[in-house]
Amino acid sequence: MADKECLTEWDDILEHYFPDGQWEVLARQGKGMNNTTRFIEADNEHYVMRIYETHQDEHKALYEHAVLLELGKLDLSFRTPAPVRTQGGQTVLRTKNGKLAALFRYIEGQNPPLQSAVQLNSLGKAAAELTTGLSKVHLALEPVYRPYYELENTHPLCTMAAVLDFCSNPAEAFVSKAALLEGIGRHIHRLQQKLPQLRHLPHQLIHGDLNASNVLMDSENRIAAVLDFEFVTWDLRAMELAVCLSDLIRFEPQQDPKLVWEKVDALLTGYGNSFLLSADEVEAVPLLLLLRRLDVFIHFLGRYWDGVDKAEVVAQQIQSAYAMTQWLDRNESKLLDLLKRRIFPAG
Repeated sequence: MADKECLTEWDDILEHYFPDGQWEVLARQGKGMNNTTRFIEADNEHYVMRIYETHQDEHKALYEHAVLLELGKLDLSFRTPAPVRTQGGQTVLRTKNGKLAALFRYIEGQNPPLQSAVQLNSLGKAAAELTTGLSKVHLALEPVYRPYYELENTHPLCTMAAVLDFCSNPAEAFVSKAALLEGIGRHIHRLQQKLPQLRHLPHQLIHGDLNASNVLMDSENRIAAVLDFEFVTWDLRAMELAVCLSDLIRFEPQQDPKLVWEKVDALLTGYGNSFLLSADEVEAVPLLLLLRRLDVFIHFLGRYWDGVDKAEVVAQQIQSAYAMTQWLDRNESKLLDLLKRRIFPAG
């Protein structure tokens, strides 16, 4: 049985899963940018308890779980989280302090450093396989999260007018980033002019946050699991790949440019060997890279205005978003050439 300290905090949740009271909340725990996790042992099995920190909307969690239950029926080469039902058949509970909680079966593996070509090739292959798998999932439920290209819906406080005003007239804490914010503002205007053309590209369910922190790799450098489907929604099919690429090149100023291109090539090769995009989707990928990075910036700006994150977090996102704009300005043509060679059918 769990010790007294753990019981005080967790018994109101865990008793719904294990009515005999036989469980242990392990010392190992985690708290990411979005959620808190605890590792549970019960009946000689291991589980992960997630406490949702970004929202308390039960429909969002139920939609995520519905997608996961459908993915669990497919024959994928990697595992996805399996929601555990309570004794009453629920996959989502509300804790005494009003937060949402869910229990998942534990999956073995480590977050990969994504340094080697083998690792990146495996991630690209997994992204392509996940795209194929999610294309087969059709739910009666409506997704809550809006597509990436609806930037105005990224955060309730972040209207486009408010974001652009912030870029033009930064608060005192961000005055040192004024030049970067001015550049970001220009790219937001550019993006707004091109958004209508994106709406006509192929749509389907996407994970929406596929990166190193949300995958596990086995000892042979293969993707063993894709985790954290919290933001799964109906969006552009090509956005899944763009998210992966965006996170690869976001720290480009601190890396050897040649190494960045080797990583991008390895990921695209893995993806393209399993899935090919249309010509219009390939042309849109650079714009989608920008969209991803601006969405993340706006997300954390909203969290700052909500009082959740400190100014330092937003400053880091400003730096990252600006670095992406500069990288694309220099490399868009080269990227498009590589995309056409790797993920567009010849002939």
